[in-house]
Amino acid sequence: MAEAQDGAKLAGTIKTAGSQGLQFNENGKSMRDVKRLSFASVTVCALTVAGAHAQADNYYSRDKYTAVLDRSQPEFDPAPVRLGTFVVRPSAEAGVSYTDNVLASDQDKESGTIATGALLARGDTDWSVHSIGFDVSARRSEYLDQSSESYNDLRARVRGRLDVTRAISIGAAAYAEDRVEPRTDFSSAFSPDAPIEFTVQGAEGYINYQNDRVRWTNNVGVRKEDYENATQIGTGLPIDQGFRDNTQTTATSRLAYAVSPDLAVFGQGTYRVRDYDEQQDFGGILRSRDSKGYTAAVGVDFELTSLVRGEIAIGYLNETKDDSFFEDVSGLSVDGRFLWFPSQLTTVTLTGGRSVTDTGVFDSPTAIYSRVGARVDHELRRNIILSATAEYSDYSYEEIDRSDELVSLGLQATYKMSPRVHFNTFVERDDRDVSGTSVLGAPAFGVTTVGVGVRLFP
Repeated sequence: MAEAQDGAKLAGTIKTAGSQGLQFNENGKSMRDVKRLSFASVTVCALTVAGAHAQADNYYSRDKYTAVLDRSQPEFDPAPVRLGTFVVRPSAEAGVSYTDNVLASDQDKESGTIATGALLARGDTDWSVHSIGFDVSARRSEYLDQSSESYNDLRARVRGRLDVTRAISIGAAAYAEDRVEPRTDFSSAFSPDAPIEFTVQGAEGYINYQNDRVRWTNNVGVRKEDYENATQIGTGLPIDQGFRDNTQTTATSRLAYAVSPDLAVFGQGTYRVRDYDEQQDFGGILRSRDSKGYTAAVGVDFELTSLVRGEIAIGYLNETKDDSFFEDVSGLSVDGRFLWFPSQLTTVTLTGGRSVTDTGVFDSPTAIYSRVGARVDHELRRNIILSATAEYSDYSYEEIDRSDELVSLGLQATYKMSPRVHFNTFVERDDRDVSGTSVLGAPAFGVTTVGVGVRLFP
């Protein structure tokens, strides 16, 4: 609006200058008037172009409201460190927590204390165009009473972006991770003597186009997962995890059109291929878990004046197995996220979805994963943030009669004492209920964990 008003004023200047120009005489005024008229015309054109570009950029801006966790607080936010051309945000974490069910079991529950420590860093160039960045983290969780449960979590990622033109950008990333699966994951139902370790390597790339109302995003990625074998608690029997080693290739394309600066509609397609390193032995016959699938969806993303913004996509999913021994899957796909801002101090986030996944259960390579969750963040004071989370998940297996329901609840408080020192405390509760004729034993559980920690910034 400001650009339009300025343009209108300048247009009036042009008109006035033009009328004055009709009164040229021989004493040299004409040349000065022509110069003024030319300058005003150029300025109007420049403002018009700038206003057009600003309007185009605003078609996909979703920043009318700032979420509590995204709000800048200069007096409490840590200052980044400059290393050459990189702006780096390093930190160190330390904490201690207590859990009443270390092994996530409904029998012979063991409580335990865990000491944790971590080093993290995120870096980005501060160039006006193009970008190079990295993310690294190293965590250690030490169980003071059950040393076999202790583990490392190492992750590294490098990324870059090339701004080809104002409308086109190309990017790529590569990453590697060395992790363990939490005891609350489904792979722990057979009670391994230690959390299952696995490594991840992957790469991804994208090319995006945006001009005026049209935005076109394209992504492709390759991800390889390798799992370590384990042994069963008490019996020492081997638990083979080789059948889970796989490579996933995914390609996604989305074409969006902005109906207005507050609303855009889009169509999206995803194609995925999952290849496993080994075949499974079912009754002496080798079977392949390999599959191909796609998801086609349409949706909207928006930011309304009623303090709500979000995105939802609804469509159709399909997954076809290479081996007819396993069932194909098709049905409804959903993916959504909504943010509600009842006040500047409170943000409510709602999420939900329905998709296909592989939980690592030997008898079933496919489960329909449905979820719904809510999170509330409240700024009690500028340096005190309170958060509450709740999520319900359901895994319905295709090959066997089994359904897993998981309910997760949590409370967290963060106190920013200074830009260099932040404290936090939390309590979490996870409950899993398993039903179906294919369920052996009672792999249901309940786990409560409480903890405190500190995060330090140099």
